[in-house]
Amino acid sequence: MLGSWKTSCKPRGAPLWRNRQYLFWLGADTGSELGMALHSFTVPLVALMVTGSPAQAGLIAALGQLTRVVSTLPGGVLADRGDRRRLMMLGGVLGAVGAAGFCIAALGGFMGFWMLLILHVLTSLRNGIFGSASDAALKDLVPESKLASALAANQGRDAVISLAGGPLGGVLLSLSRVAAFGAIGVAHAVAAASATCISPPSPPPAASTTPPDLSGPSAQIGTIRSYLAEGMAGMVWLLRRRDLRGVLLISTLLNLGINASIVSVVFALQQRGEPVSAIGWVSGSLGVGMLLGSLPAAALLRRLRTGFAVCAGVVVAACAMCLIPLTTSVPWVCVLMGIAIIGAPTINAGLGGYFMSAVPNRLLGRATSASALLGMAALPLAPLIAGFGYPMWGWAGLLWFCAGITVFATALAVANRPLRTLPNQSNWAEHAAAHARDDAALAAPKR
Repeated sequence: MLGSWKTSCKPRGAPLWRNRQYLFWLGADTGSELGMALHSFTVPLVALMVTGSPAQAGLIAALGQLTRVVSTLPGGVLADRGDRRRLMMLGGVLGAVGAAGFCIAALGGFMGFWMLLILHVLTSLRNGIFGSASDAALKDLVPESKLASALAANQGRDAVISLAGGPLGGVLLSLSRVAAFGAIGVAHAVAAASATCISPPSPPPAASTTPPDLSGPSAQIGTIRSYLAEGMAGMVWLLRRRDLRGVLLISTLLNLGINASIVSVVFALQQRGEPVSAIGWVSGSLGVGMLLGSLPAAALLRRLRTGFAVCAGVVVAACAMCLIPLTTSVPWVCVLMGIAIIGAPTINAGLGGYFMSAVPNRLLGRATSASALLGMAALPLAPLIAGFGYPMWGWAGLLWFCAGITVFATALAVANRPLRTLPNQSNWAEHAAAHARDDAALAAPKR
């Protein structure tokens, strides 16, 4: 049973940078995000180096993505049932252990296709199971009035990680594979250490009933069914919300189009012989775009309707994606990638903030994992599109295909009325409550 965080962890009037618990959370989340960013950059390139096959490298990446997607729902149940602080600590420790496994494989000289696949799948399983705990903990540590600012700050942090992650990964990988995977382990160790500094939750109220006996087979089957039912509760809640379910489909397609473009560019540049450092700068350009976009994100969400800001960002992304197939120049690809992603901080902070305002705290972990599951459902296709599409269609054909997915998602976004009518952040809670009442009225049996 999840205990509530101490009220002192959630000061109402203090700015974020004076909220010690938020800063500890930010340190833990930053370490975890940096570790995952370096991992996401390093593993596909190592797979290409080891196998020499874009198809095999794409298969490794796709199975890792699929594992993460499948494991998000049980991760959400854990985030709602367990101590989120301890889950963050355990996730950091397991991330460091996984990185150590990669280092041992690299040092031992048995970093082949199967070893890479096994280690990547296990690491992706960790990411899926423990990823929801950190996101769910944020709402416990930050008052609702500060959520948009916190999420915008997190987008800026993500931009810095993206900006540094590609070049840093390229430099480390050019030194050695052990150096790259060792840095991943250090980042996860920092995440675990920072999570230990977060104040533990206050104990939950004493239960009035005797705990059930879980020793028998029937009781264990009942426990499994209970976990499955809880895991689906967040999904059912999301799909019943008319203001959210359409947005999730759009997010799935948009994520697929943009991520397929990014992976395709990385694979194509590696196959045509570009140095790892050049590929790192392509990833770094995404960070530049994120960083520039994060600076006005909080102010935009205060002054503009969230729906308008989100749709504008999606349109900009689609326009930039349509220009990438027209050039093979690395500098121009970097510029267009940065422009495509510049609206992402506002989009993510706006939709993420409204989502947190709408979801009851008791369902936050499960709803977050369900949202991640739906948002990432198509992501395993991205490396497969890149790995198999490049040999068949070449640079222009593959990137036109990816751009087409993005344009289709943009058309759906602009046509989606619940998305277009999302208000500015001061009215999120009221708007979400109104939709909840309307949905309840529609679900009520008619007399």
